[in-house]
Amino acid sequence: MKRLTLGLALCISFIFTIMSMGWCASLEGRTVTVTDKLGNRVEIAVPVKRAVLLSLYELIPVFDVWDNVVGLNRWAFENAVLKLSPRLKSIPAVGTGMDVNAEAIMALHPDLVVTWSYQPEVVAYLKRKGLQVIAVYPDSLSDLYDVFDMFGQLFQKESRAKAIRSRMEELFELIRAAVSGIPPDKRRKVLTLWQKPTRVTCRFGLQQDLIKIIGAFNPAEVIEQTHAEVSLEQILAWNPDVIFIWGHAGYGPEDLLGSSQWQTVKAIKEGRVYKAPLVDTWSPSTGVLALWMAQKTYPECFKGIDVGEVARQFHLEAFGAPLQRGIFD
Repeated sequence: MKRLTLGLALCISFIFTIMSMGWCASLEGRTVTVTDKLGNRVEIAVPVKRAVLLSLYELIPVFDVWDNVVGLNRWAFENAVLKLSPRLKSIPAVGTGMDVNAEAIMALHPDLVVTWSYQPEVVAYLKRKGLQVIAVYPDSLSDLYDVFDMFGQLFQKESRAKAIRSRMEELFELIRAAVSGIPPDKRRKVLTLWQKPTRVTCRFGLQQDLIKIIGAFNPAEVIEQTHAEVSLEQILAWNPDVIFIWGHAGYGPEDLLGSSQWQTVKAIKEGRVYKAPLVDTWSPSTGVLALWMAQKTYPECFKGIDVGEVARQFHLEAFGAPLQRGIFD
């Protein structure tokens, strides 16, 4: 009887072991289907264990997927957030989103390559090499949240994706609450300039979403595009109260403030021209950028709020790393 009981126990133990192994195998064998920005449907086995990130690399510390990344865009090595981790140096560079070293990527045997959609010929080239490729370009806040969700699915970090979305919305709600008392007719006109002073943010895009969140008005939203080239005469007619310059632009506030052509613009007269900090707008850093823009546009609304501390705490929670110095100091 004791032998029978022992044998039965061993049998049951063996069955549970097999069941457990089978469950793990099915979990490992799970796939997700992603429709990327170019409309391509890509079926990916998850979790992705060997990813090459030509884009979205600032999400590595957000989702803590250092062990899952085997190759990076060379610009990732200039990223202020990623440079804080010693693990960055152990990952090879494989070119950029526009100048890809396909042979270097193939040598890494990746499960997935994530790149930008603005070079569809690069995407097609990589796919011809037999690589699994997802093309992204989050050009709205909704798109950015979708990217977080996609990242969460690919690396089986869905709960982290939900948490970071929730934390960003909390920050945006703080901003909305701070500026909520501004009457519609007192909202300030904000213009965002890009590579050239005459290239502006229009009705669509992530930057436009941020202008709305901070309670401002974009006079260029009459143009139904994401960005557009406009004449200087048009900018003078819009007469913005505040001007933001893209952080990577080859010019700065001093160039506009010192130009005789811009002197009739209210933002120039009042010295309210600001160059954006070099933060990645396709990551949770968008929250920090929104807070910075809100403070610059309506400083009177944030007098009772330590925006520097709010930003530092948010950044620490999002990236597990300190905020780069100088943004709110």
